[in-house]
Amino acid sequence: MTSVRASVLIVLAACSIAAQVEFDAASVKESKTLASGGTLRLMPGGGITVQHLPARTLITVGYQIQPYQLVGAPDWTRTTFYDITAKPAASSSRAQTFQMMQALLVDRFAFRSHREQRTVDGYVLVQAKPGVLGPSLRVSDADCENNFEATARCRQGGLTATTMKVVGTSVGWFAQLLIARVDGPVSDETMLMGTYDLELKWSDEVAPADDTPSIFLALQEQLGLKLERRRVQSEVLVVDRIDRPVPD
Repeated sequence: MTSVRASVLIVLAACSIAAQVEFDAASVKESKTLASGGTLRLMPGGGITVQHLPARTLITVGYQIQPYQLVGAPDWTRTTFYDITAKPAASSSRAQTFQMMQALLVDRFAFRSHREQRTVDGYVLVQAKPGVLGPSLRVSDADCENNFEATARCRQGGLTATTMKVVGTSVGWFAQLLIARVDGPVSDETMLMGTYDLELKWSDEVAPADDTPSIFLALQEQLGLKLERRRVQSEVLVVDRIDRPVPD
C-alpha cells in the first residue's frame, strides 16, 4: 500500500510539473505599429508581455541563446513583428517561463529545431602585451562570483549599452559579457588568473561625435586586452521549421 501511495504521489508531482510547461492562456497577434523598438517583459508569477518584437527575438530569449547561435531562420522572422500576452495557470519560476515560451513557439509557430556543434566566426580574448594590464583593469581583492551577497562592493558593478563596470570577477566571466556586444562567441585565452575590477567605455557609432573608441579599441586602450578573429566551435540552434502563427 505504501509503495502504491508513493507511486501516486510521484505521478501527481510529475503531472503538476508538466502542467506548468505551457502557458494557460496566450494571445499572439502581428504588430502593425511603426515602432522603432520593442519590449519583452517577464511578469511576476511567470507571464510575459511582448510588444513589437520579431519571432527571431522570441526564439533567442525563449531558448536562452545568443543571436549568432540561431541558424536557418527565414527572413520574415526578422521583419515581421508580434504582440504577445501569455499567463501561466499558477505562479512559475523564471526557468519555467522560458520553457513555456518554447512551448508557445512550438504550438503557435509550429517551431521545430535541433542543437548541434558547428565551427563559426568568433573571437579569442588575449593580452595586447603579455604581462601588461591596461589602466582600467586592476587585480581585485573581492570575489563577486562566489561571495556576491557578503561583499557590499560587488554591488558597485553595472552595465549600460556602452559602458561596463565589473567588480571582483574573472576575465573568463568578463569574456562572456562581451558575446552580446560583438555578436559572436568569445573564448578567454588571456591566461589571467584570479579576479579583477574593470571599467570599460566605448561607442557603438560608426562615426562617434567625440573621441570615444569602438569596443575593440577600448579593450586595448583601457584594459590592455584585444579580440582576435578566430574560427571556434559553438553550439547552435538550427531551425527545422517555423510558420507564421495563425491569428487569434
